[in-house]
Amino acid sequence: MALSGDFPISSCDCQDCRTACTISPGWFMPDQIAPLADSLGLSVEDLFRKKLAISVTRMPDGKEIHGVMPHKFRDGKKPGSVWTLMELAQPGRCVFFDRGKCTIYKFRPYECARMIHKKTKESVRLRRQIVPHWTGPALKPYAKLTGKKLMGAKGSK
Repeated sequence: MALSGDFPISSCDCQDCRTACTISPGWFMPDQIAPLADSLGLSVEDLFRKKLAISVTRMPDGKEIHGVMPHKFRDGKKPGSVWTLMELAQPGRCVFFDRGKCTIYKFRPYECARMIHKKTKESVRLRRQIVPHWTGPALKPYAKLTGKKLMGAKGSK
């Protein structure tokens, strides 16, 4: 999971950070899922079905790439679902955000741990640093669980 030092881990607990948790969860790196599952006493499959979801982002070339995020509460959508860009555009609270706190703080998504405050271009750059790690092989177990074709980044990092 080691990436360039462009985006240091933030331990911020400001209103911007808490608000982000009520709008849309950040993306995990593929190697973060199993440790989170272990910490919660769940299998990766059970964690996905109970607490995670598939997100999507559109790249500059127009391709849509999938990745894994915490499920967000919205419109009765179930954990383990595949979200569309339109659905993601609507606010929804992260499943792990409870009473103003992240309940998985030590294991929070890579993107959340590097919260970018009001710098849209930097937020986009951070997501683009995560996307290449969500390759076809990284997404394969989640494609099997969802029964959907998921689009991964080409190559591997």
